[in-house]
Amino acid sequence: MALQSVMHRVAFVDLDSREVVLEDPGDEVYAQYLGGYGLGAQILFTRQRAGVDPLGPDNMLGLLTGPLTGTDAITGNRWAAVGKSPRTGTWGDANCGGVFGPQMKQAGFDGVFARGLSDEWVYLMLEDGRVEIREAERYVGLDAVEVEEAFKADLGDEVRLVCVGPAGERGSLIAAIMNEGGRAAARSALGAVMAAKKIKAVVARPTGEVPVADPEGLKQLRRETLKEYFKQGNPSFEGFHNYGTAGITAGSVATGDAPIKNWAGTPEDFPGAEKISDDAVIAYQTKKYGCWRCPIACGGHSKVESGPFKCDNHKPEYETLAAFGAMCLNDNVESIHLANELCNRAGLDTISAGTTVAFAIECFENGLISKEDTGGVELTWGNAEAIVEVTRQMAEGRGFGWEVLGNGMKAAVEKIGPESEQYAMHAAGEELPMHDPRCSPGIAASFLIDATPGRHTQYGSWFVEADFVPPDLGHPPIEDKYNYSGKGETHKYVSDFGHIVNAAGLCMFGMTVAPGTYVPRALSAAMGLELTMEDILLIGERIANVRMAFNIREGISNLDFKIPARVVGDPPLKAGPLAGVTVDYQTEIRDYLEAMGWDTESGRPTKETLQRLGLDYVAEALYPG
Repeated sequence: MALQSVMHRVAFVDLDSREVVLEDPGDEVYAQYLGGYGLGAQILFTRQRAGVDPLGPDNMLGLLTGPLTGTDAITGNRWAAVGKSPRTGTWGDANCGGVFGPQMKQAGFDGVFARGLSDEWVYLMLEDGRVEIREAERYVGLDAVEVEEAFKADLGDEVRLVCVGPAGERGSLIAAIMNEGGRAAARSALGAVMAAKKIKAVVARPTGEVPVADPEGLKQLRRETLKEYFKQGNPSFEGFHNYGTAGITAGSVATGDAPIKNWAGTPEDFPGAEKISDDAVIAYQTKKYGCWRCPIACGGHSKVESGPFKCDNHKPEYETLAAFGAMCLNDNVESIHLANELCNRAGLDTISAGTTVAFAIECFENGLISKEDTGGVELTWGNAEAIVEVTRQMAEGRGFGWEVLGNGMKAAVEKIGPESEQYAMHAAGEELPMHDPRCSPGIAASFLIDATPGRHTQYGSWFVEADFVPPDLGHPPIEDKYNYSGKGETHKYVSDFGHIVNAAGLCMFGMTVAPGTYVPRALSAAMGLELTMEDILLIGERIANVRMAFNIREGISNLDFKIPARVVGDPPLKAGPLAGVTVDYQTEIRDYLEAMGWDTESGRPTKETLQRLGLDYVAEALYPG
C-alpha cells in the first residue's frame, strides 16, 4: 500500500514552453525526505545544475506542503517556498502558514515547481490535480490585499492563493511571497524569484481530501494533546494564544534578546518598550485570526482608526515590532502598525525593511547621508513620521526609500559608500533577525552555519538556551549557555528535529506547546509508517546534509560568511544585561561540524557521512571520481 498523507503528485511547470509535467516522487523519496523543504532539497539538488542565476530561467521556484499539512495534525497548515536565493546565492527557503498550504494539498499537490521566465504575467491555477497557466496582466499592480480580493471575486470565495506584491513586481530583493494579505514567506528573497518569473500568484481550489493511514488514531492523538497541552494554565499556550509573538517584545528588550539601536544599544536606550508590546499592541486588535484549524490562533487583525498612522491590516508580530521599534528607538506603536501594513501590501519582508531603516538612521546620524539625500526626511532615532515615510517610499517604489534602501542594506552599502558597511547588520546579505547572540549565544552559529544564513527560525542550540523547545524532546542539556564548548551534539539534535517540523508542514510555535514525541506519533498515524524519535532525527539529518551540499556544490562554504563584530559583542557592551559578553561562536560552529560529521575546515559533509545517510547521489556530486 502506498504511503498516505501525501498526494503522490508534484507538478513541474515550464514557463517557456508552457508545458506541465506531473510526477509521483515515490514512497521511498517521501519516506526519506517527507515534504516541505526536505522534498524540495532533494528535487533541486537532483534537477538543477550548480551556478544558475537566481533570477534567471534555470533557477527553479518550488512551493511545497508537508505530509501533515491539511490533516488532523495540530498546526498542520504550513507550506514552504524553495529556490536558490538571490540575496545570498545559497540554498533559500521560506515558510508560511494560513490556509493556502492545506488547500494546495486538497487541490491534489505536494509540490509545484516552476522554471523558465514567462514573457507575460501569469498565475498558476491548481485544481483537481491539474495545473493551468493563465494570463494575469489584469492583476499586475494590485497589492497583496487587493489581489486576494480580486481573485476571490473572479474565481470564488473558496480559493486561496500566494502572490507577489508591487515591490516584487519592481524587482525588490527584499520581496516576500504573500499569503492571506499579511502572512509572508519572507526570507531568502524568494518573492523576487517568483516575480522574476512573472508569476503574480499561485491559486488553489480545494477539490478533495488528504488521505491518512489511521484517521481515527490521528484524531485521538489530536484530542489527547489538545486536552493536556493546548489549554489555559499552560504558559506556552497562553502567551501565543493571547498575544501572538507581540507578547514577548518588552521582555525581550529587557533581557537583551531584542537588538536595540541597530545592535549598538541597551535597554536604557529604549525605556518605552512596553508601549510596543502585548496589551499595547492588541489594544488595536479588531478580531483574532488563526491559520487553518490551529488551536492557538496567535494572529489578529488590527486597525488604527484615525491620525497620521491610520491603517487596517494584520497585527504586527515580534520581529516587526522589534525591527521598526527597538532597532529604530521608535516606541510609537501606531506607526509600527502602519509600517507593517505598508510592507504587507507591497510584499516586503518586514525584518529586512525595518532593519534597513535602522541602518539608514545610523548612517544619517553619522553624516554618511543627509537631508538632501533623503529628500528632506529627518531620519533620526525614534522619529516615527520619518520611519514611516521612508518605509512608504520603499513600498511605493519612489524616492530615497526605494532608490537606496529598496533592495536591503547590502545593496544600500554599495550606494551610500564603504564607510556604511560598519552599520550593516547582515549575514551573507540577509538582514539579521531580532534575536541577539549575546543573549542566546547559539544563534550566532545558526546565523552562519545553517544553509540559509541569517535565520532565526532554524532550530539549534539557541532554542535550548531560550527555553523554546517542546517538552520531552530528549535533547542533550545545556547547563551554561556561556560555556561555548560541548554544545555541538545539542545543536545537531535540536536542528535535526527542526528540519522535521518544517518538512512535515507543522508550525514551530505549535511544536513548542506540544511534546516533542507528538511529531513521530503524528507522522506514523498519518503516513502509515512506524517512526520513532530516532527515525525522524535521522531524516532531519539527511535533509540538513542535502541543504548544505547544495551550497557546497555552488562553490560556497558557509565558513567564509562573516557576522558583524557588533552582533557578537566585539567590543562588548559596557552596560545593560549583556555587558561584557563576547560570543565565541567559532567554537560552537566547530563543535556542531564535528557532531554532524562535516569537515571542520570547509564545512563540507564528508563522503562517509553522506553514504551513511544513503545520500550516494550527493556524495558522487561532491566527491566525483
